[in-house]
Amino acid sequence: MSLKEKLDSVKLQMAQLPAEVLEKFATSLQALIARHPETHALKAGDNAPLTVLEDADGKAVDLRALLARGPLVLVFYRGLWCPFCNVTLSEYQQVVADLANSGATLVAISAQSTAATLQTREALGVRYQLLSDPGNQLARQYGIVFELEPELEAVYRALGADLKALNDSDDLSLPMASAFVIGQDGRIRQAFINVDYSERAEPQALIEAASH
Repeated sequence: MSLKEKLDSVKLQMAQLPAEVLEKFATSLQALIARHPETHALKAGDNAPLTVLEDADGKAVDLRALLARGPLVLVFYRGLWCPFCNVTLSEYQQVVADLANSGATLVAISAQSTAATLQTREALGVRYQLLSDPGNQLARQYGIVFELEPELEAVYRALGADLKALNDSDDLSLPMASAFVIGQDGRIRQAFINVDYSERAEPQALIEAASH
């Protein structure tokens, strides 16, 4: 089953949520799509911003040092509360070895606190690096951040996802579902950006971009 098919299955499961919740999700997504935020994102050929972030254990990870070893695949995700992210991160675990065969390193980044990042790693059982990007500071440099409406934040909270607590911040920004394949020259080889959070880059596409 492809990643898209698995994500479609999540959509079907979400259809069981209350109609008013689904309507708010749909209205928010359509409003975001209409703003075309992806036009502000970095694209292939642009220099890739790289920095030092903390991993799930609170250890500093220098993305520049990882790039020195080979191509870097940076995946930006929303958090453990997002079922689409969880399916995607789990699916990407299956291609870590294939990426490594191309000399590439896979890293997934969210605005979650290190504690929530650790919880994500343990819940999903992924073995690649999950890093914390407080306030989406690095994601902002990639031009993939948008502000979440307070009304929708309240909906997530009612569903059990307290974003402010999980991110240890009052910031209500989220990254678009994105993946950037970065070459050792520091330039973006390929950018996969989806305004619709239910759509993600297929693992094979990441492998192909990393191996060329």
